[in-house]
Amino acid sequence: MLLELETCTVRSWEAGDLASLVAHANNRRIWENLRDRFPYPYTRRDGQAFLQRVRGAWPETTFAIDVDGLAVGGIGFVLQADVERVSAEIGYWLGETFWGRGICSEALAAVTRYAIDEHGLTRVFALP
Repeated sequence: MLLELETCTVRSWEAGDLASLVAHANNRRIWENLRDRFPYPYTRRDGQAFLQRVRGAWPETTFAIDVDGLAVGGIGFVLQADVERVSAEIGYWLGETFWGRGICSEALAAVTRYAIDEHGLTRVFALP
């Protein structure tokens, strides 16, 4: 998947993203605002396991936020089941050095549109 935006590119995760992923994800301020499945400290082993999981997932619903060729964050959605099958929970994180630039606002809007269009969703939601 590839969405080229003004402030960033949203794309599929690549094996070569490991170093950048670990460098940006290993941040307590990021961890404090995410679900418990996001570890802290974020180690190389965590990054390897994550990349292995998402690179083999179908359908692909977890993407890298790329700035200047580096994966500096992540964004994705979780498709729901049963009566909620037309819904998805969306979430994201971004390396702290990139905060305040409108990157996540733009990526969130684009991935929401992508999720609705590609999966026939009627509802995309996020938990605070």
